[in-house]
Amino acid sequence: MTDRISNTANSYIGGAKQTVGETIGNNNLAASGAQQKAQADAAQKAADAKTHAEGVGHKVQGEVQQNVGSLTGNTDMEARGHANGIRGDLERKMTDRLANSTNSYIGAAKQAIGNTIGNTTLAANGAQQQSQAESAQKAADAKTHAQGIGHKAEGQLQQTVGSLTGDSSVEARGNANEVRGDLERNV
Repeated sequence: MTDRISNTANSYIGGAKQTVGETIGNNNLAASGAQQKAQADAAQKAADAKTHAEGVGHKVQGEVQQNVGSLTGNTDMEARGHANGIRGDLERKMTDRLANSTNSYIGAAKQAIGNTIGNTTLAANGAQQQSQAESAQKAADAKTHAQGIGHKAEGQLQQTVGSLTGDSSVEARGNANEVRGDLERNV
């Protein structure tokens, strides 16, 4: 998280230096700002890709653990697998959420700077970037909320079936899915 804050701050600072340099005709300042922003943005994309890949890895690890646990009758391993799968899904969703938030803040900063210095193009581009990021986040939130409702219902059904059949593995999966659904609905 501290890398994200550092990268975001450097991106803002670099973008501001670039804008000020372009506005006052200082090419060195503009180039320095553009370079700082580009480096910070690249570092953040690399960090996001790493987190996303870790999420995919946890999802795959979870699926393997669930299958091996199910085949061997090891309900602990199966439950760990389910938890790792959920962890992987959440890691990937949080990466997207943070990227949308960052884009929204950058857009708001561009708009504020543009308005302050009288650069209507920068202000309009910032407003558009902020609007697009907020729309993307609202769509992602709605999708995650709907998935949460489905996972909660699936979990409750699994708990009932597991309880009625005496299958503690199905009941445990149901508990995990219900918790997953609650988390997704509250993200």
